[in-house]
Amino acid sequence: MKQMNEAGVSPVVGVMLMLVVTIIIAAVVSAFAGGLSSDQSKAPQATLGVTPVVQGINNTAGFTANNGLLFEHKGGDPFALGDIKIQLQSQDAKTTIGLDDTLAISHVTSDAVTAYLMKVGDSDTFINPGDKFMLYADNCRIDSMGSQISWKPEGAVAGFGAYLNTKCEYKVIDKNSGKAIQSGEFVLH
Repeated sequence: MKQMNEAGVSPVVGVMLMLVVTIIIAAVVSAFAGGLSSDQSKAPQATLGVTPVVQGINNTAGFTANNGLLFEHKGGDPFALGDIKIQLQSQDAKTTIGLDDTLAISHVTSDAVTAYLMKVGDSDTFINPGDKFMLYADNCRIDSMGSQISWKPEGAVAGFGAYLNTKCEYKVIDKNSGKAIQSGEFVLH
């Protein structure tokens, strides 16, 4: 009868198990460390209601109206107006406006409006649930295509016009992460 030598099997199995455990620990540590060093920031989570506001549209010199989009913070994380920008789009036309953009000189808003983005009823720029803020339009006109309100910050190459009864899209973007807080559609009436 032939005898088999099994003395070498146990050390081989032991070494293999130690290698597997070492690899698993290295993978877990690597995954955990990679998650901690991530430099991506998260956008605030908030629910916003949007209401188009059209006080009036007129081509007459000296006409003023506080037209634009009224946003209401309905719940979620608070944020500062300086930390967001709002992108408006209709078909191929698009513009993005933030708190640091300067109202155009030929604006039609009242003297109380000093910026595109302003909190309603308060002078601070921090938006909590229940607060409202407005994206004011700086111009309006009536042309052959109809009535529109428009935005064109100083120094912008092109502006954005939203015609009455035309669907437009908006996106509220967190500047820090570059991610959308909310997006949707509106129609001016």
